[in-house]
Amino acid sequence: MGRPVMIVVAGPPGSGKTTCFPVSAFGVDFFNIDDRCAQILGSYRSISRDVRRAVAAECEQVVGNHIENRRSFAVETTLRTSTAIKQAQRARQAGFSTHLRFIATESVEQNVFRILGRAQAGGHAASERDIRAIYEASLGNLRDAIEVFERVRVYDSTALWISPRLVATAYRGKVDQQGTVPKWIERILVALPELEGK
Repeated sequence: MGRPVMIVVAGPPGSGKTTCFPVSAFGVDFFNIDDRCAQILGSYRSISRDVRRAVAAECEQVVGNHIENRRSFAVETTLRTSTAIKQAQRARQAGFSTHLRFIATESVEQNVFRILGRAQAGGHAASERDIRAIYEASLGNLRDAIEVFERVRVYDSTALWISPRLVATAYRGKVDQQGTVPKWIERILVALPELEGK
């Protein structure tokens, strides 16, 4: 029997996580907080902080159970906190292969614009203040995530209407740039001690 797998799809709101890398497509058990909130409320609109907090706790329990029982799973997160990073540490200690797919845009202004369009179409909304705060926190946590997750693939989704571009990969903290990297990831990668491809 092979190693169980933990797959995390992460990035700021509006970067294209769900569209480009739906957690339901990996062939393992999965949990998406936004989808679970909408299932409870019947809509992606007006998800309260209390509901989101309760569902986040449910997600943590699901992840914990899967790690304890060594069952493969996939989750989506903004990576605004270090929760997924700590879970990956636990999973690796339990013998999991841990994979992160991180996706972001060059500018938070694009995320704000995309979230506005999504909300107008009936999708999940967020305040501009929250989007900006999560964007910075998410990118800020990426460096730690690269050092913890066994395998990492980083994508840039700045360009509209085309597939996101792979800009960096990492294996056990050792990073390879993939072509010319955008500024948002360059400032993170240069701080890593084992950066390659410079």
